[in-house]
Amino acid sequence: MIQPISGNGRELARGRSRGPFDYVLRLFSSVWFGVALAVLLFVYCSIGSAIPQVRQHASLEMTEFQWFHWWPFNVLVVLLCVTLVTVTVRRIPLRLVNAGVWTIHSGIILLVVGSYYYFGTKVEGDAPVFRRQVVIERPGMATAERMLAVPGTEARVTVGSDAWRFAVASTNHEWPILSEEHKGQTAFAVNVQVTPPNGEPFIRQLLAGYPQYTEDVLPGKGRAIKIVGKKLVDEELKLSLDYEPQTHFHVMDTWALYVRKVGDTQWAQRPIEGMPRYNDWVSSRDQVATDPHFPIVPRTLDLTVPPAPEGDALSTAPVRVTGYLRYARMQRHWREGSARLNPVVAVSLLSDHAPPESFELVAFDPANSVEANGNIQFVWLDESTDLAELPPDSRPVLSVAVPEKKVLLEVPLTREVVVGTEGPFRPIEGTDFAYRVVNLHDNLVLPNRSDTVSIAMVEIKTPEGQFTRMVADRAEMTRDMHGDADPHGAAMKKPAEADPRIHMTYRPATAPLLFAAHPGGLQFVFNGPSGRVIDRAAAVGDVVELMPGIRVRVDGLWTRAVMEMKPYVVPPPKRDRNAGESLAMIRLEVDTGRGVETEWVPFNQYALPNMDYAYGGRFNYSPVRFRLADGANVEVVFSREQRPLPNAIALDEFKLDTHIGGYTGSASTIRNYMSQLRFWDGGRWTEPVTIAVNHPTEYGGYWYFQSMWDKPPNSDPSAGMNYTGLGVGNRRGVYVQLAGCCLAVAGMIFAFYVKPVIKRRRAEQSRARHQRDEPESVEREAARVWDRDADAVRLPR
Repeated sequence: MIQPISGNGRELARGRSRGPFDYVLRLFSSVWFGVALAVLLFVYCSIGSAIPQVRQHASLEMTEFQWFHWWPFNVLVVLLCVTLVTVTVRRIPLRLVNAGVWTIHSGIILLVVGSYYYFGTKVEGDAPVFRRQVVIERPGMATAERMLAVPGTEARVTVGSDAWRFAVASTNHEWPILSEEHKGQTAFAVNVQVTPPNGEPFIRQLLAGYPQYTEDVLPGKGRAIKIVGKKLVDEELKLSLDYEPQTHFHVMDTWALYVRKVGDTQWAQRPIEGMPRYNDWVSSRDQVATDPHFPIVPRTLDLTVPPAPEGDALSTAPVRVTGYLRYARMQRHWREGSARLNPVVAVSLLSDHAPPESFELVAFDPANSVEANGNIQFVWLDESTDLAELPPDSRPVLSVAVPEKKVLLEVPLTREVVVGTEGPFRPIEGTDFAYRVVNLHDNLVLPNRSDTVSIAMVEIKTPEGQFTRMVADRAEMTRDMHGDADPHGAAMKKPAEADPRIHMTYRPATAPLLFAAHPGGLQFVFNGPSGRVIDRAAAVGDVVELMPGIRVRVDGLWTRAVMEMKPYVVPPPKRDRNAGESLAMIRLEVDTGRGVETEWVPFNQYALPNMDYAYGGRFNYSPVRFRLADGANVEVVFSREQRPLPNAIALDEFKLDTHIGGYTGSASTIRNYMSQLRFWDGGRWTEPVTIAVNHPTEYGGYWYFQSMWDKPPNSDPSAGMNYTGLGVGNRRGVYVQLAGCCLAVAGMIFAFYVKPVIKRRRAEQSRARHQRDEPESVEREAARVWDRDADAVRLPR
């Protein structure tokens, strides 16, 4: 008879020597170890998703995708899977009653494998697809000229000695067709303004899909068929519409530099590896401008950007990225360092009820010496003693003196004084003279000079007659005009020296807020209409209260100012959260052979072929140029990596599904928007494939979905819709993930619904056997005990 294992036997079994493998096996057989791994994995995922500041820290600079591909995540997932397999095999007997647990664990493993394959091969990006291009053909042209069919694009074509100019004047996505055959239908219309070498310009209207309706319109006259008796003014000129295929897409969360010689049409791509994304990296604060309340932390960045595999225009010039800014704008900044006098002051108007306004005033630049609608003015005085000559109020003043009679008048030129040629003369008491002020001309630009002159036109009556005096704010330019004259002083005859019997000087109106810089400092004057209100010395940082709630602050003063363009790092509270990387820029160093040149290169969402594709500023197109030692000009663009599409895409049609009443300019009137695409396959375009919001389609191994669209302006709902924005991505391994999920769900259904039924039926069968008093042999009982104890030895906790 078989004897059961005694307690001492079990102790002997447990006391067998344990090697490293046994410890590892016991560890991975522990349920609590698996629970601990699951908790760690949950914490890791929570940090990456709910606390992005951790992965975005300067020491990590990780996107969410990178965070969930980092080695700690991979290690945790692998350890959890190994533990899951070990516990399942060693602790869960492969019996029918445990089929649910085995199925759940198998589904989880399959889901993990599918996810690794999905995310390991995942590629996602986007691309704009424009609707049409205009094809220009004419006898004598070697090849057809093409231009993008969006408003504002231009093309110049030379045929022999004749120069033609073409410009897309407008587009209309719902142009009604009035022909009987297609009456009631609409088409995409492109209006091209044609300027021939001879003759008057005309507009050629092209309808996509309906070339038979092409016709010309003479501006201001009407359709050509009614004016010249034929549909086309120049029948040898052929304009047509063709698809504008898109062959590439830009990959999300990548960086690349694009290089080409100026004049070339193709970019060479240089991927940039290891570049930051979320934090500002500059080695010195002097490289940028910042808000005083937002100091930037210097961080060193030095990345080599290798040439494109096929070579590029900068292959012989070392290129490095030495700075990165997440959110910045190029702004004009001043510093001391000019060899010539160039006074500049920076001031801000502060209000308790409105955002501050900042101004930079340049004393010797008439266009920039006055700001804030003429309320702030900056002047330079050669000596500090000239401060006494500053105007006592802001009104224009005419000084009149008759030395012989010892008469001196200061006449503020109000509306009552400036009366024009029909107003009365004002006598000068104690003399035989009278005058009337006809007109004022301030800040007139002098020919071939950068400065200006202000003039008061004054008519003077003397005992001998009457003449007009041009009183300038510069005494040497004052002249008397005798004879016929334009009443407004625009054209005078017979200029002569001013009559010495009567002296006049003119001081034009000045701004109420006047800053006067001199070799000893800066003076601030606040003049009201009836006199001076404030007169005090000012320094950088001073804040002067003008009236309750309104102040002026001096932000900077440079006497020998040099202008430089420098990035201004926008403080985080002022940033648009939806801007993404659209305002990012890099500091690029290029060894041109003549020395190392440094430029800040702004981010471009797409590496566009030329300015036409920027579509009037809807897309950023801002290449930066470098000049090499051999004289070649090279331009670069900072953007994302670009990859070829398996099939070129053309936009056949773009449609809006609107509520009753149609599109009104408000998003609430739109129910859906759809793109009808064609794919280039087998040497031809496929039939249209419709892609709508939340309705992607797959072609050639990539999925395509709507990501943006060309919204028409509210002023013209028929315009716009010249392009569509497509999201592009693959979905490899999705079916493996789906199978894993289905397997796990099936296991859960078995474990929670089928297993209880099996256990209940077995319990009922056991009770039935006991009720029949079926004896159990000693051998069977011994075997049962043996199996139980053997399991205890085999599967220790």
